[in-house]
Formats: sequence, C-alpha cells, structure tokens
Amino acid sequence: MKLVLYFVIVWLAAGPVIGAEQAMAPVTADAPKVELTGVIEAVQLLPGQGVPYITLKSEKRPVRVILGSMRYLMERGFNPKAGAEIQIKGFKVGDDVYASSVTLTAENKTLQLRDDAGRPLWSGGAVRGGRGKGRGAR
Repeated sequence: MKLVLYFVIVWLAAGPVIGAEQAMAPVTADAPKVELTGVIEAVQLLPGQGVPYITLKSEKRPVRVILGSMRYLMERGFNPKAGAEIQIKGFKVGDDVYASSVTLTAENKTLQLRDDAGRPLWSGGAVRGGRGKGRGAR
C-alpha cells in the first residue's frame, strides 16, 4: 500500500513539470521580439501548470513574463526574486512575453531559455537533436 501511495505522490508531483513543456507551445519565430528592463514585482506559477513566470514592473502596466520549465531553472541554479532588477529578451505572444533570455543585473547572471526560433532549450528539439514531444520519427 505504501508503494502505491509513493507512486501516486511522484506522479502528482511530476504533472506540472511534464505539463510545462506543453505550456510553451505558442511561441513562434514570427512572434514580435521584445527587450524589457525593470524590477521583478512577483515570481509565481501558472495555475495548474507549474510553469514559473515573473510579473515585471513597467512604466505602463505590469507585464507577465513566462520563463519555462521549473526543472530547467533549478538545474541551472536560476532563482529570480521579487525586487531584483532584470533584463529580458523574448517573444510577445498576446499579452504575455515568453522569455528567450533573462539577466539578473545585480548578479550579472544570464540564462538562455529559448533559441532564436522560440524553441525551449529544455525540450531537446533541434538544439539537442531530440524529436520533441516523444512522438518519434515521422
């Protein structure tokens, strides 16, 4: 019984990480590229997906910046905090910005999240030779 409970807990915990890749699908190379600089107002997770995003203070209104895979951020020791100054390069999709690179100014630390075509670096794809989404060769 304990073994079954263990697997259920692991499965529930893995759900947001697995779903994170699907949440990144809307970024395309033809989306407008943007560069933003400002202060992080909040760091949160997309509801039901476990995908981290930041709310960036801007002159006009707050901007939601989607980062990407929680696992990818953790593996690289990237932990943005509210109040930190940040520079973002990314793609404008609807009201959101999908970050391609993020620089924490005070730490002089930059993390690349997506390639120039908007493909997430954590999902394999053309960057690491993967075929993406586990569907195999077509």
